Amino acid sequence: MTPEEQKKIFGKNLSHYVYQSGKQQAEIAKDIGEKPTTFNMWCNGKAMPSVGKIQKLADYFKVGKSDLTDDKNLLKGIDEYTSVSAKIGLQDERFQRIVIEYYNMPADKKDLFCDFFENFLFAKKN
Repeated sequence: MTPEEQKKIFGKNLSHYVYQSGKQQAEIAKDIGEKPTTFNMWCNGKAMPSVGKIQKLADYFKVGKSDLTDDKNLLKGIDEYTSVSAKIGLQDERFQRIVIEYYNMPADKKDLFCDFFENFLFAKKN
């Protein structure tokens, strides 16, 4: 396996555990004493952390190191979502506020919110 392939596998696995945690990348980066930009590079498969950092992440998520480093195909349905939302979330404060407000909405308002965006995004053009 090439180093580039290993970075991609690690990034996918890390993104999976970030998603499962329900936390933002920046929050986890802070918790483990890492820069958010570096953490984002790990999640996007652009860089690989040291063995010590991998252990720290494994401890943080309460998984084995191999859960982060081995190809376990964990992200089947959420790969694109996780990647895109992580990229947008680190760069766009408006997006962050919208996501946080959505998370805190009651279920009926979430339905209205999603209905609006589905109509906006997927409406047939005349």
